[in-house]
Amino acid sequence: MKEKELQSLRFNNTSWEIFQLGEKCILLQAPNIQIEKIHESTRLIKTVLGNLITDIVPSYNSIALFYSTEKSSLIEKLETTKVTAEKKSKKIQRLEIPICYELGLDLADVAVHAGIGKEEVIKTHLSGVYRAILIGFTPGFIYMDGLDEQLACPRKENPRKFIEPGSVGIGGEQTGIYSLASPGGWNIIGRTPMPLFDPKQQPPMSIEVGSEVSYVRMSIKEFEAWGS
Repeated sequence: MKEKELQSLRFNNTSWEIFQLGEKCILLQAPNIQIEKIHESTRLIKTVLGNLITDIVPSYNSIALFYSTEKSSLIEKLETTKVTAEKKSKKIQRLEIPICYELGLDLADVAVHAGIGKEEVIKTHLSGVYRAILIGFTPGFIYMDGLDEQLACPRKENPRKFIEPGSVGIGGEQTGIYSLASPGGWNIIGRTPMPLFDPKQQPPMSIEVGSEVSYVRMSIKEFEAWGS
């Protein structure tokens, strides 16, 4: 982070500190903010700024804005635009994702750690409703909360060098999806054939931050037949 051209901004009933991250990127940060407010503010910023921003990246307590205009114009527009109830009324995306637990490389390990059988792990995981908190550490990796605390499991001491795309994992108290093949240290409990990230599409993600996700079980035969 470049130090330290610090400013402040009032937007969506929240006080944000502004940090310059690069020539055309600023970070809006609000310590102790609730994640729901981050997601709501992200949607509103998209609506207010439109094509003035080239990308927007929300995190746990901050939002990075990549822009194509002057920073002063960007901040002024955010400060002077009144956020109306109409603009706040966007519905939350809800998505069902198929998952094949037969491809869960670490399903047995998670079951042992939880002190229950594999089928109980599957039943518990299927009963949850999860929320996409943020997207990182690689393009398309989806971090989600909502995991039953019984299934929480530490990351692996020795990460794998290769994780198949679509792998669904547990890391600590979070669950996530490896949308692309990559190294990784999360416990893999299943895999989805549903493509979630395509850099050739706009937007490249088929799931957005703040979306609610539920899983639907599929067999290995259904997995292999997907898209055929």
